[in-house]
Amino acid sequence: MGQRRKAREAALECLYSYEIRGNVSVDEVFPYSQERHQLDKEGSDFALALLRKTTENITELDSVIARHIDNWDMARLATIDRNILRLGLAELHYFPEIPKKVTIDEAIELAKLYGSADSGRFVNGVLDALSKDMQGREANSDPN
Repeated sequence: MGQRRKAREAALECLYSYEIRGNVSVDEVFPYSQERHQLDKEGSDFALALLRKTTENITELDSVIARHIDNWDMARLATIDRNILRLGLAELHYFPEIPKKVTIDEAIELAKLYGSADSGRFVNGVLDALSKDMQGREANSDPN
């Protein structure tokens, strides 16, 4: 398994702890996941950057996700699905050097691994809609 995949798993594990344990510090929960997933420096740096961008912007991310989950309330989503969507959107938004398809595919794999039987399809649908919405806004703001 590649370092980026391990890093995403570690970030998901930390974000889950962050939410369940009442917004504990990222620095408090990360070392356990870093060791558990055997991250090298590159993997650790990516996981921490993704985790920090997600937690620093969680209110904004939740607001954007909420607009794309028809007939669902953020609070009623499974905790694991909610956190996969947060990480996926943060990666789409704050890590433009990573191809959108890679980000979405990785989020789907996390959902299949850690979520329910329907999580993969759900995460795919929401992140695909978010990605298309972002592309539409980028095209509209292009001055050329």
